[in-house]
Formats: sequence, C-alpha cells, structure tokens
Amino acid sequence: MTDIAWKGTLLRWKDRAARLLQRQTRWTGLDQVGAIIGLALLILVFSVLSPPFRQINNLVFLTKNAAITIGIVAIGQTVVMISGGIDLSVSSVIALTGLITAWLMKFGLGVIPPLEGNLSYLAILIGWMTGILIGGAQGWLITHRQMPAFIVTLGTMVGLRGLALGLSKGAIIYNLPNEFKWFSDGKIGIIPAPVLIMLAVYLFTAYLLRNTKLGRYCHAIGGNETAARLAGIDVNRYRIYFYAYSGLLAAVTGTILISYIDAGVYSNGDGFQFNSVAAAIIGGTSLTGGVGGIWGTLIGVFILAVIPSGMIMLNAPAWWRDVVTGVVIVLAVIIDVERQRARKAATRVEASRSVTGGHYLPELLGKLSQKVEKYTGSALCRFYLVDRETGDLVPQEMISSGKEPASQAVYPGKSRIVAEAMETGLPVVIQDLTRTGYQRVMPMRPEIQSALALPIMNRDRCVGVIELQSPSAAVIKETTIETLEALTQPLAVSLEDAWLIESGWLVRQVRDALRHLWDDLYLGRMALADWALSEQDLSKERTAGVRGETLRTILLNTIENLKPQEPFSGHDNAAHGTRSYRILDLTYVQEQAVDQILHVLHISRRQYFYDLKDSIEVLTDLMVRNHHTAPVADTTRLKSR
Repeated sequence: MTDIAWKGTLLRWKDRAARLLQRQTRWTGLDQVGAIIGLALLILVFSVLSPPFRQINNLVFLTKNAAITIGIVAIGQTVVMISGGIDLSVSSVIALTGLITAWLMKFGLGVIPPLEGNLSYLAILIGWMTGILIGGAQGWLITHRQMPAFIVTLGTMVGLRGLALGLSKGAIIYNLPNEFKWFSDGKIGIIPAPVLIMLAVYLFTAYLLRNTKLGRYCHAIGGNETAARLAGIDVNRYRIYFYAYSGLLAAVTGTILISYIDAGVYSNGDGFQFNSVAAAIIGGTSLTGGVGGIWGTLIGVFILAVIPSGMIMLNAPAWWRDVVTGVVIVLAVIIDVERQRARKAATRVEASRSVTGGHYLPELLGKLSQKVEKYTGSALCRFYLVDRETGDLVPQEMISSGKEPASQAVYPGKSRIVAEAMETGLPVVIQDLTRTGYQRVMPMRPEIQSALALPIMNRDRCVGVIELQSPSAAVIKETTIETLEALTQPLAVSLEDAWLIESGWLVRQVRDALRHLWDDLYLGRMALADWALSEQDLSKERTAGVRGETLRTILLNTIENLKPQEPFSGHDNAAHGTRSYRILDLTYVQEQAVDQILHVLHISRRQYFYDLKDSIEVLTDLMVRNHHTAPVADTTRLKSR
C-alpha cells in the first residue's frame, strides 16, 4: 500500500474515532466519566478497608441517607447553576417549610384546623407552595431588580433561618401523624421511598432539561445571557421559574426530613446549601453556568454521601470527615476553573476555525455572520470595510444563513456610531434608543432598542466595523463585546486581504510596484509596503530605501515561487504558472521590450497584454496567500544591466 493510501486510511479512522468520541461525550460527558471513576474508587477503597461497608443493608442505608439529605435539593441547585445562578437559601427553605408543614399537621394555624391524618397532605401542599413562592420571589429580585444572586440568596438564607427560629421559638414539634411517615419509612422491596422519590425527580428533571424548551433555555441563559436575550428569550421569566423549582425541591426535602426524624426543627437542612453546590460541581456543572447535567449531580451526591459513611466505618475522627469532604470540594472547584479555561479556548478556536480558511470576501463574511448569530443569538448585524484609498466605510452585502430573504430583510442606512467606532478605534454602545441614540443609530427594523458598533483593528488601524442591533434594551454587555472581538480579531488580516482583492486595490498596488520595481524610494513610500511588511519590519526604524528594498525582495521571491518545481510537467496548473512566471520575469525583472517578449513567447501583442493582466492577478493572489506566513529572504535578487 502506498504512503498516500496509508495516510487516507489513517485519516478515515481518525475521523471515525472523533465522531465516536463526540457521540460518547454527548451522552455521558468526560466530566461525568471522571466523577464515576472517583465514586468507584471511593467505594472500592472503603469496601476493602471496612468489610461492613460493602454489605447490602449499609449500601441501601447510604442511598437512603443521600436521598433524604442533599439528593433532591441538589437537583434544584443544579438547574439554577446551569442557568447561571446560585441558590444559597435552600437550607433555610428546608427548615422553614418543614416547620410550617409540621405546625399545620400538629396544631393548625389560624382558621386552618389541625390536619392530622389524611388531611396532612394539605399541610404538605402548603409547605411546597411556600417553597415555590420563596424561590420565585428570589428570582424576581435577581432579574427585575438586577441584584446579585449570591447576595439575594445569602440574605434570604439568613433571614429565613431567623424567621424559622422566631416562629418555633426554638421548640421542636414532635409526634407527627403516622399516615405521613411513609415519606421516609415506606419502601418497595428493598428500595426506600425517599430513593424512589429522588429517582422520580431526577428522571423528570433530566427529561425537562434534555427534551423541552425549558431545558434548552436553561442552558442558553447560563451559557450566554446576552445572546439569549438577543435571541428573544424572556430571560427574566424563565429564571424565576428555575429559582421557583429550586424552592419547590428544597421544600420537598424539608418534608422528607421532618418525616424521617418525626419532628420539625428550625435547624433542619443546615449546611445543605454548600453540599448541594459541591455535588453539582463534582458532577460537572459549571459555576459560571451553561454546562452541567442532572446525572452528574447524582454521582456527586453519592460521593459526598460515601465519604462520611466510609470514614465512620473506619472509626475516623469527626474532624477527618470534614477535612476529606472539604478537600474534595476544593478539588472540584479547581477542576471546574480549568474546565472553564479550556472551554473558552475551545470556543475561540471553534469560532474562528471554519472561517479563517476562507479566501474570498463573500465566503468570509457569510461564515462570519453565521458565527456571530450562533454566539450572540442575533442575526441583525451589518459589516463595513474601510476603503484604503478614500477612508470611507463601505457596507457589505451579507449572505443569508439559511433563512428566507423576507425574514432577513433590514432597512438600509449607516449609523453614526459606525463612523465613531472607526474614528476612535473603540466600541460604541447605545443601550436604549428610546432615551438617547436615535440620531446616532439607523435601526435595521422598527423595534430595535439597542445597538453596538465594534471596530475591527489590524496593526492599530481600523479595517472595518461590525454593527450589532437588538430589539431588547440594555442587553449588550461586556461579554457581548468580548465575544465579537474573539470572532473578528483573528480574522482582521484575512478580512482586509479579501477586501483589498475584492476592491481591486491590491492588484493596482502590485501593478504599480512592478512598474517601479527597481526604485527603492518609490517602493518604500507605497501603501503596499505597509501591507506587505511584517510587524517586526514595520516596528524597526527603517528608511524609505530600506523599506523599498524589502518590498522588492518580497515581490521577487513571490515571482520566483510562480516558477514550477517540475518545468516539464504536463499539468495545466504547471503550464499556467510557467506562463505567468515567464511574462513577469521578462517584463519586470529583465525589463525586455514588448516586441522581444512576443518573439520569445511566440504570442500576439493582444495575447501578451491579456496574459500580463492575468499574471499580475496570479501574483497578487499568491502574495495574499503568503501574507505574514513566511519570513523575507536575506538575499536580494539584483538586476543585471
């Protein structure tokens, strides 16, 4: 088998392996695989060191304990964290809703009589509704009042804990109805009721996140809130739903807990807020949102349940259990930070990888517009490129990303903020056009409320501007600007090169440079020298003569590269390259007369000028492909007179 065949086979197998890995990661996730391995190692170590640990009864008790404590509340915490928030109030919600439920069952409250017996389920419902209202109220404060989630939920945690203490006066409510005990003591076979409830909640939430609009919005809001708003998602409403769901599951945990201990205590759930966050992080949920899953959280719950149980079996001091648990949590946070860095790097690479290879302007702009829509959620964008000769901003025609032209129709015109961004070299943002900015922005559609103009810079020079608009007010954040910069800055050189070819500027410059190929001063003062020379060459203090000599070297080397390596090859490309090389070499390097060139090449005068024009375009194309990719040679090809 030839080397080419071997390479083809290896590439095919590599592609298959990549697709298989991608498919496997889609279902399990590398983060969850790591958590599973960690859980398996913990169980193995404790089973070897302590034989009673691996007994069925102990494992069933361990699973039941996990369900009663943080197993259910961690689900709500995960949903909130995926959406980009955090809920530190769950411990106090567990205590307060448990007390309310226990009080109603035992004594009644106000006009509600004691609810012992089957009517205790009304008390449970009231407790759960209380949890939903608390969570929803927190979500409203966070979204509508623009308050930090950490501060809101921390304040709620402290306030509700004090309220629980005040309502109960520190007393414990004992002897709850027997009909209520199945929440903790019931079982089907050997599976306890709390475990069944936990599994039911996990299955429901997993389906919700994977197969419903609510789940897609949850990941979208956590991944990029600004992009979600630009895409038309009602972020405030859905975030309230997520916090309300967390409050509901905290109340469910409170119900199971008071059933298990047969008492309502104001200190129930103490510390659950931190363990629920830790379980989610261990399972692969990111602290910054957008990434995570329910089943990873379940693994994290079992890890946090196994550690104290195993340490007890080994008769380790209580403080050792806290130390080991703390170390696991810190390691999980460190891993999450590293994952965030890897995701940012991967996003930047993926965002620009598919467009950097584009050579022609329509292709570059089409793919870039699709990336902008993907990463910001808004298709309302316009591109402008700077004319190198006049300095004017020229609007570019955008290619539709698979939508109907009618849905892509926008109002023409150029906003003043675009010119401001070009002149200052800084982003210009208008957050609310109803208050200010209508005289500075030309809306693409009537409902536009905010706009951004971001300059595309190359060597401290603006080569273009991207304008982004949204029908929502105050949605353009710093992350939006960072995302657009990550998309456009790696393409600044490619965009400028494609635009210079498209506008004909580069061909005209190359033709003029070839006509003055041996005039160093003229070449050094050309704008082509600024374009062709590397940043290292431009940073040095060089005279016009030295700059012109360097530019001439680039031109001569590029002409030389047109010469085929196998001059006797019969391929069309080789013949085309040979003709372009010979015409450029005879005309500009050797400076032969036209009649002499016609005699050497055996062509007509008309054919010569046609081929000369084509050869200059080929040379320009090759210069663009080699732009800033190879160092300039030290040797200079001199003209022989």
